[in-house]
Amino acid sequence: MSGSDSQDDGTLRAKRFTCTPAGVIASSRRRFSGFLLVLALIMAAATVAMLMAGRLVPALLAAAVGLVVGMAWRMSRELSPQWMEVSQGLLTVQTATLRFEVPLEGATTRSLDREETDHLRGLASTGGLVAGVGGFDSHLLGEFDLYATDFDNAVLLESAEERFVVTPDNPAGFLKAAIGAGATTAGPLLQSEAHE
Repeated sequence: MSGSDSQDDGTLRAKRFTCTPAGVIASSRRRFSGFLLVLALIMAAATVAMLMAGRLVPALLAAAVGLVVGMAWRMSRELSPQWMEVSQGLLTVQTATLRFEVPLEGATTRSLDREETDHLRGLASTGGLVAGVGGFDSHLLGEFDLYATDFDNAVLLESAEERFVVTPDNPAGFLKAAIGAGATTAGPLLQSEAHE
């Protein structure tokens, strides 16, 4: 690491990497948000119409559905990664509502190749929507947790018994920082024995 990457005591200076929604994840998020907005507006109009007609129970039902739609919209964004920070021996991932840490000492990391990225896109897609967050089990990548905003920046990190795919905006810089913080690089297809 260069002098600018370490502090006077030799420890690694924390480096933050943003995670900006792009590609199929961003377009899927826009479509899903648009769908939920239209549904919420329909439920609001139904609530008002039922109240004006003096039908309290249907109005309450429409309002309840509108509330559930609003909660679904909020929940769809809660775990989307906002930034990641690499410090000495530790990766911190910040989502809208959750922050968790992954030890980097003894971890392995690498960028996903084109075949793996295409596989990941297919794995996270269903019915025209793409999930940027979730737990997956794949014949190619094994079992992993996904925290993604742009599949083109996908990086696989395997730490102890956990496996993550994350997508920092600057994957090359992220890999360099992670290796400087205690991780090692790994060759392609980091598969567990159960998935070979």
